[in-house]
Amino acid sequence: MTSTLIEAARRVLRRRFRVVLLIRDAYAHLEANADALTAVWTDLRAALRLLVAWTRRSYRKVSTTSLVLLVAALLYFVTPIDIIPDPLGALGFVDDLAVVQTAVETVRDELDQFRNWEERQHLPASS
Repeated sequence: MTSTLIEAARRVLRRRFRVVLLIRDAYAHLEANADALTAVWTDLRAALRLLVAWTRRSYRKVSTTSLVLLVAALLYFVTPIDIIPDPLGALGFVDDLAVVQTAVETVRDELDQFRNWEERQHLPASS
């Protein structure tokens, strides 16, 4: 990820409202492109739920580094300027998939801890 994207993620994280808007945009983008995103569907939805819980302050056991990585990946995911343009169909999502999958794999332990927390809270883990 570029330093510009990381810095943008840090700016977004300074204002919870910006995180909420990013979550909304990411859910819309995810739903609109579900077929092309099957490889990361479950993990991406879990990452979005983690961010929702973090913004609500109901889940705090996530590192700042992980938050920055997830937000940077989501910024790339929802930004129309990609290395490979999204209108090219499934091929256009190759870069999005790579960025999201790399971020998810990097924060895998914390994402798994969040899923365990969700189960203990008896929250629906819709995927």
